[in-house]
Amino acid sequence: MTAAHWWPAGRVAAAIAGGELSAAEYLDLLLDRVARLDPGLELLVTVDDTARDRARAADRAVARGEPLGPLHGVALTVKDSLATAGLRTTAGSALRRDHVPAADARAVTALRRAGAIVFGKTNLPEHCADIQARSVYGVSRNPWDPAYSTGGSSGGGAGAVAAGLTPVEVGSDVAGSIRIPAGYCGVAGHKPTYGIVPLDGHLPPYHPTTPDVVVVGPLARTVDDLELMLGVLSGPGGRDGSAWRLDLPPARPVRRIALWTGDPAVPTDPEIVAVLHDVAERLGKEGVAVEEDAPPGVRLADASRIADRLLAGVGVPLRGAHDRAALGGAHAGQSYADWYDADVARWRLAARWERFFARYDAILTPVTPNLAIVHDGRPFAERRVLVGGAERPYWDQVAWATLTGVCHLPTTVVPAALDSRGLPIGVAFSGPRFGDLTTLAAARLVPPIGHPPC
Repeated sequence: MTAAHWWPAGRVAAAIAGGELSAAEYLDLLLDRVARLDPGLELLVTVDDTARDRARAADRAVARGEPLGPLHGVALTVKDSLATAGLRTTAGSALRRDHVPAADARAVTALRRAGAIVFGKTNLPEHCADIQARSVYGVSRNPWDPAYSTGGSSGGGAGAVAAGLTPVEVGSDVAGSIRIPAGYCGVAGHKPTYGIVPLDGHLPPYHPTTPDVVVVGPLARTVDDLELMLGVLSGPGGRDGSAWRLDLPPARPVRRIALWTGDPAVPTDPEIVAVLHDVAERLGKEGVAVEEDAPPGVRLADASRIADRLLAGVGVPLRGAHDRAALGGAHAGQSYADWYDADVARWRLAARWERFFARYDAILTPVTPNLAIVHDGRPFAERRVLVGGAERPYWDQVAWATLTGVCHLPTTVVPAALDSRGLPIGVAFSGPRFGDLTTLAAARLVPPIGHPPC
């Protein structure tokens, strides 16, 4: 029997509810792995000393025959940008080393109501502002090969899922921060349609606003767990809670998928292109028609220019002083009129996507144009990535993520193969706005690749 630390969260919850496994035993199993593996990987930044008390309470509830939530007794982690009542939340910043929130983020509240036991917080870059999980609390290392990065900003969480330290993780994403670490670490990740998972209690921002583009979403080892987690996390939040309810459309039958492997402005590594074609071939054998196509008039270079201006509008209030070489940094001083022009261009782009998804159920694309990166502590302006052996700009990594993200579209990432270095290559399925269940259904058609030998 597969060791319980590799079980999906849904199976863990069923085992706890059925008496096959106790919540306390499961938590101890994960804590033992954290103690043995995390010193070399630096994926977690805080462990909750009260988690064992909560696990024992969960076991007593099972013994009493109480109604159980879908995650009852399941120990798991969340990104350290989500507020946890009574437990340190730093957002990767030394300035918040001693910050202990009085209340949970809305997503954490949803987890607790579902019966989950939040036992740890995972590493991220300061203020979520990098494609690596590098902070004053450590440099997160990829469980497939510690010489490589987990990606970011939800890199600590993606690595923890990959290493079997947690069955699932709640991360956040503004320009690929769930999707890129999922791809680099060989796990599944879902960037929800903007607005369907409450952002309340996510840091940054450090004031009561809901920034554009930013979402909270799950990472897991299976697509079934992504869907389970999305059901727990999604719904109205904050000021909207009294006025609306969420009713996502059911998954479409996945019959027709577009394939877009590259763009002249952002070349894709040949190994990734080969994997995308291999996935397309496998989908074809499952009866899915896959056609190489892209929305008319949509180009990565144009979308990237729109995204840079919009993300500058997100980044300035989130991070304050802006590194001009950071994503969107060149537009930190833009006028409202400049931002508004980009916003109009965004919704014109979104209209093209809407027409495109009238013909296709989803589109299959790279997660990033490059393979998983090595650690890089240099200033942003000095960083480069390699694509097919050639140097490319560091922020090319986010080009595919911002293409769909700024239009508020859902994307599901799943691992599809290992590259020539033995590191995972993920692929991304994006779909129409509120088509989350369809992108999950498409991703479910890709067979798993297994887990790292740890």
